[in-house]
Amino acid sequence: MQFKKIILNNIGAYKGAQEINLTTNPPNKNVVLFGGENGSGKTTLLNSIRLALFGAFAYGYATENDHYFKNIYSLLNKTALARGEDLFQIIIEYEEVEDFERNQYRLTRRWQLSNGKPKETFIVKRNDAQLSETDKDIYHTRLKETVPPELFNLCLFDGEEISRIVNDNELSNYLKSASQVIFNLHLFNSLEKDLTTYMNNSLDEKQLSLDEEEIITIDNKIRSLKQKLQNLEIKEFETNEKINNLEQQIKSDRKHFELHGGLAKKERDELQEEVNKIEQIRKSNSEKFKEFTSTLLPFLLAKDLLHDVKRQMELEQSFELYEQVATSLTEDKMNSLLKTITENSKVEISNPVEVSQSLRSEFLSLFPAPDVEYVHRVSFEQRSKIEAILDKVDNINPDDFINLLEENQTLLDKAKEIRKKIEVNDSTEDFKELLDKIDVATQEIMNNKQLLITIQEQQETLTAELEALTKESTIKKQRLSDKTKLGNSFLLASQIKEVSSKFRLQQQKKKLMDVEIAATKMLNSLMRKKSYVSSIQIDPNSYEIKLYNSNKDELLIQRLSSGEKEVLLLSISWAMYTCSRIRLPFVFDTLLGRLDKTHKQTILTKFIPKCGDQVIILSTDSEIDPFHYDMIKPYLAKEYMLEFITEEERVEIHPHYFHSDEVEVPLS
Repeated sequence: MQFKKIILNNIGAYKGAQEINLTTNPPNKNVVLFGGENGSGKTTLLNSIRLALFGAFAYGYATENDHYFKNIYSLLNKTALARGEDLFQIIIEYEEVEDFERNQYRLTRRWQLSNGKPKETFIVKRNDAQLSETDKDIYHTRLKETVPPELFNLCLFDGEEISRIVNDNELSNYLKSASQVIFNLHLFNSLEKDLTTYMNNSLDEKQLSLDEEEIITIDNKIRSLKQKLQNLEIKEFETNEKINNLEQQIKSDRKHFELHGGLAKKERDELQEEVNKIEQIRKSNSEKFKEFTSTLLPFLLAKDLLHDVKRQMELEQSFELYEQVATSLTEDKMNSLLKTITENSKVEISNPVEVSQSLRSEFLSLFPAPDVEYVHRVSFEQRSKIEAILDKVDNINPDDFINLLEENQTLLDKAKEIRKKIEVNDSTEDFKELLDKIDVATQEIMNNKQLLITIQEQQETLTAELEALTKESTIKKQRLSDKTKLGNSFLLASQIKEVSSKFRLQQQKKKLMDVEIAATKMLNSLMRKKSYVSSIQIDPNSYEIKLYNSNKDELLIQRLSSGEKEVLLLSISWAMYTCSRIRLPFVFDTLLGRLDKTHKQTILTKFIPKCGDQVIILSTDSEIDPFHYDMIKPYLAKEYMLEFITEEERVEIHPHYFHSDEVEVPLS
């Protein structure tokens, strides 16, 4: 898609008919530059493009409604409304290649007032031929599918929004949401959600067999476990980041301590390290004791009762075995067996009934029926659990836990002594505040490392549970497939969902690998620090971004300046569009305001020229001054200045930029 022209008629401050030519001449002249001070109509121009294309969808509404028309009314030129004029419209012309043919489109959205409310007319022309209502609906549906409003919004780079993403550390979240749309992965997400809804509705309406209900329950658990694992991965990443930051802080504080003559530092560090080790041992001992008291202690107290239960279960098991044998060896079965034996051996038995009864009695004597009253009637699984608990209880030595408590008390006394030495030492120093800061950071590192261990243990538990459930789900689906021979809609939905999920994840990994390579190349061409970043890695699950230098050492993103983070975001965004092969105009609104001189130059000369066939830049005179205008001038296809005439409350469009005839070098 490439815009050719936009016509605004009584829209916002664009009074009367205002026509703007947006044609570019790629690849060399691909930029349309708009200059304007704040409040000169740049935002209205952007909103008009979006509104002309998508109508109510531009405001997030599925259909035209009162809220949509309130937004439209607020957009209409106030002077024209006051004069009773009745022509308010936005016309946008663009060209697009469809089925290897280049088609010209002209979209007109016109509003007329009826009882003070706007009434919309939407006209679509393709190659100067107006589309019928049916063809127009088909066209608009296809437009929203191929260029959804979310995708178009991602092509609009607002400097303030970029700054917010950078400052709030939302880069990974932005990348995740953007990649889903740019790579069309949201379509697979929607399909999987629809299939899940269908399967859940079938479960709610009791349309599923017992096997199908079990499968959907297991799959819901699997989905929940995957989400928990993903959350743990994010938590693990954040915890590692905290540890790295704290270690850097301690390193800096210790260097400051040494530079300013800290006394007995080595001895103090050794004492503090000993305290930390003691506290770690005490914490581990406490956790063991807590786990013992909350799990096995009640069973230890009732150990004798557990043995009685085990003996009772063994007796009940023997009785169950006797009942099974007695039930199975009926007199009829014995008579039949005896008859078969006699016929095969050709031996005659004078009294077969008596022999049969005798044989049955002999068999039953092998399984004596204990004199027992049924109490528990436990299953095999329940009996196994009780026996496992009893084995653990039998192997418990209470003295071990008493020793843990005594050891903790001894360690506590020792830690108090060492802390007292450190406190006496620090009270004679001028660095108490700095040392306290180091101690706090050290303790926080220990806490975070302990948290990491907990996270990793949880990950192992969830992973094992996930593997077991996945295996169980696969087995049940195979059984269901064997039963129904693939003629079951639930099973088909489940299989389609599984295939969609696998394909989506594979595409996600593949696309992100391409993005990593392209983004690294662009970033190095834009960064002031040449070859500072050797590679960019993007986690396909959490979308966390990691940077590495040529020595494979990780570079913390937090240590980048705001300008460098903005350049990183632009590089990755550009790489995503390049790898997706999407051809949409790029729009940059006040993009350069927060960048330094060097990064401004690289953005204008190395980034903008590579942003496709059409780039629209909205800038103030302080952003692109005469010096920077001279840099981008070779790439300009059109240039305009939007001037707001205060007395007449309207925008006037000039066919030149602010100072297009002057070039000055900015003061350093």
